[in-house]
Amino acid sequence: MKYYDKNRDYKLSGNNVVDDFIIYTQKNDNLKTGRIEFVSYDQFENIEFLSEGGFSKIYKAIWVEKHNNKCKTIALKKLNNSKDITPKDLNELKIFYDYHSRSSEIFGINEYFNFHNVCIINYYGITQDPTTKDFMIIMDYYSSGDLRHYITKHFYYSWYKRLIMLISILSGLKYIHDANIIHRDFHSGNILYNNATSAIICDLGISKSSTTADNNALV
Repeated sequence: MKYYDKNRDYKLSGNNVVDDFIIYTQKNDNLKTGRIEFVSYDQFENIEFLSEGGFSKIYKAIWVEKHNNKCKTIALKKLNNSKDITPKDLNELKIFYDYHSRSSEIFGINEYFNFHNVCIINYYGITQDPTTKDFMIIMDYYSSGDLRHYITKHFYYSWYKRLIMLISILSGLKYIHDANIIHRDFHSGNILYNNATSAIICDLGISKSSTTADNNALV
């Protein structure tokens, strides 16, 4: 299924909750970096299970049709029992979109701005497992994993690099708070290491935005 407007067309999932959000981001965001898209599951190869949490499973995969047919390694976050997905289940994507929109207003971020530089994980969209019908969030993959496991594995990581990492974490928190967003589940397991002595804040699933209503509708 595709949705057409006068400027562009894009795929839809066939689920009203998901599609309403995709259309909202596509029509209301003039910057390419903030749009959420639906991606067919057959665009992913070499899907590999990584870990499991209380509400989701994390996979690593190759996105074969990303960036003009150039392969890209990404992470897929499968939302457990999300066949009948609710607006609340999309909170992680909504917070990212809200953060992006507010940051564009507050900091003057334009389409040439690279969100990797502000220490927040980048989300691309959503796909659906054809077997379980569970929805999966598409986001950046970091091979070094989270900060908790990285520091445990590299116990003698220099204090200078740790301080640089801390500055990166504080910068990310500042950007989030300046956009009137509270993470609400901030710990070392939700901070990813990107091999450049900087941290990436992730897992915005239970975050709260001042512009998101109690029913998770964007206002």
